Amino acid sequence: MEIRPILILLILLAIMTGCREDKDARLVAMARRHEIRQAEQNVRATELQREVTAMQRAVQSERASINRERDKLEDERREVASSRRFDSLSAAAINNIGLVFACLLPLGLIWLLLAKPQELDSEHAIVELMLNDMVADQPLLFDLESDSKQRRRIDGPSTSDVQNQSP
Repeated sequence: MEIRPILILLILLAIMTGCREDKDARLVAMARRHEIRQAEQNVRATELQREVTAMQRAVQSERASINRERDKLEDERREVASSRRFDSLSAAAINNIGLVFACLLPLGLIWLLLAKPQELDSEHAIVELMLNDMVADQPLLFDLESDSKQRRRIDGPSTSDVQNQSP
């Protein structure tokens, strides 16, 4: 019976020794796998960080481009607003000038009508005097017979004069 306790003790000793080496080897292998995985994760994290940095630069570049475009658009909007303001002022000025012209036109026409009769009266008087002189028995201004004799001398005898002299 004494063999049994020694045998049990040897078996336990063998199990403990065998497990310990296996356990240490497994721990070492697990630590190596963990280190490799950690290194891979670090490499991947570094790559991801580079990608994020590149993306942030691209976003900043896009923002700068968008800001430039927005500034151009704002400048164009200001120009259009200024043009509209100028156009509305021009339209108002043209409208006011037209209104002033429309108001002054009747006054100008009235002035012309009131100023013309004096000239027309003098012209009318001259025409009336000439007509009266022409139909008068003794003209004061024009002597039609002496005028016609002078024309005959300059132009030569007319056909009516020739017919009057022939029989």
